[in-house]
Amino acid sequence: MIIDTGADYTLLPRYLANDLKVSLEKDCKIFPTQGIGGTEKVYFLPKIKAKLGKWRRTIPIGFLERDEIPPLMGRHLFFETFEALFSTNHTVSFYEKRKN
Repeated sequence: MIIDTGADYTLLPRYLANDLKVSLEKDCKIFPTQGIGGTEKVYFLPKIKAKLGKWRRTIPIGFLERDEIPPLMGRHLFFETFEALFSTNHTVSFYEKRKN
């Protein structure tokens, strides 16, 4: 997945719904969204389990109508729960945010 620091939600191409055993018509709510590429339909799934290394979260995700977009990891309930360090040699390190 591409970490998209500008994305609120995690968005996946349509074909990944089959891999995740999600029925777009039965499990998701449909609504329009706008982005750099214009307006398109999003199939919104309010809860799915996600894992990054040892960390697990339950997050909302959206599936786009198209298959040719890369999977994008957004901030809401997942990426926002980590501190991330991006270095010039393309290494990404994640640390769970400390709770105050």
